[in-house]
Amino acid sequence: MKINWKVRIYNPQFWIAIGIVFFTNLFAMADVSFEDVTSWSKLGGLILDALKNPYTFINLGAFIYLAVVDFTTKGINDSDLVMNRLRSKSIVKK
Repeated sequence: MKINWKVRIYNPQFWIAIGIVFFTNLFAMADVSFEDVTSWSKLGGLILDALKNPYTFINLGAFIYLAVVDFTTKGINDSDLVMNRLRSKSIVKK
């Protein structure tokens, strides 16, 4: 798996995609709405419950995998252009 993690980690769009995928699916699988999570302890408990449940854990992993994969390339690798990039385009100043 050749992914330029350095570029992805510093790209805010990557984290937004991971957050959306993780939390929307976490809440859907737990049958909880956003309004039900009114404290950090409830959110933490929800996440811990998801990690303890193999079905939820595997599903969340699958959804995160889908957020990481670049569908414009063959396999799970980043393109040569991205692999040779030092920084995310969103950070590069023109």
